[in-house]
Amino acid sequence: MSELLMSQLAVTNMVYMHFSFDYFLDSCDRLGIHQLELYGCSHHFHFYDQKENPAPAMHKRLQERGFRVASLMPEENVYAVNIAAPEANIRNKTVEQYKRFIETAVELECPQMLLCPGRPYWNLPMSEGYKWGKDSVERLTRHAEKYGITLMYENLNERESCLATNRFDQFRVVKEIDSPNLKCCVDTVPVAYAGETMEQYFEVLGDKLAHVHLNDGRPYGHMKWGDGTQDLDAHLNAMRKYNYKGLITMEMANGAYQLDPEPHYRANIETLRKHFDGGELV
Repeated sequence: MSELLMSQLAVTNMVYMHFSFDYFLDSCDRLGIHQLELYGCSHHFHFYDQKENPAPAMHKRLQERGFRVASLMPEENVYAVNIAAPEANIRNKTVEQYKRFIETAVELECPQMLLCPGRPYWNLPMSEGYKWGKDSVERLTRHAEKYGITLMYENLNERESCLATNRFDQFRVVKEIDSPNLKCCVDTVPVAYAGETMEQYFEVLGDKLAHVHLNDGRPYGHMKWGDGTQDLDAHLNAMRKYNYKGLITMEMANGAYQLDPEPHYRANIETLRKHFDGGELV
């Protein structure tokens, strides 16, 4: 079994989206964590309608303050941003936007980008939604290969999508496209929502499981640990058993934390410190 270290943890600005980006960075300084999963929300890092590329200025800003972007997460599954939309114009526009994010990852010296499966209409045949989503993922994977960026295809729960809601559906896309630049991010909330376990995901995904969103829930909710009902040690022991050494993002996106995120992140970090095997935040 391998150890789980605090240096594997990353924080995301998602729950800070109603604060300025400088406030988020100041908060991270106070928390003592400088490894980021950068969420491309509109007023932090969003450039869909901008002519000027904001990446060089963002990279300089983060470097000067001692921050590292370990993962990039574009806006996903919101209005007009959807890789599995039935409308070809929406799918194509989203793919082009995500290609820019892939190129931006290079400029930020970030090795990976998150990719959700998209959201087709629930009343249409699943086979159609799968076809649209897979086609978009394949196009993006080929683009990522050119730039040396790894895409992390993430599982969702049934409230969020009808695609990749269990370990078999998630693995199907990755297996069929078959690229070293396409791997999986496993979020513990959809895992619990589907009645599955992290160990089952490792059994199916193997070394394609390369990123974890470690969140509590009931089972839904993206909560800090202790606010939900999930078994933290069961998740962590599965990660130890399969010698997981990848990134672990604390994706606390629950609306209950948005008024004052910092104390919730602080409590979450201290809880994880008690359950991890050592190391320090970076």
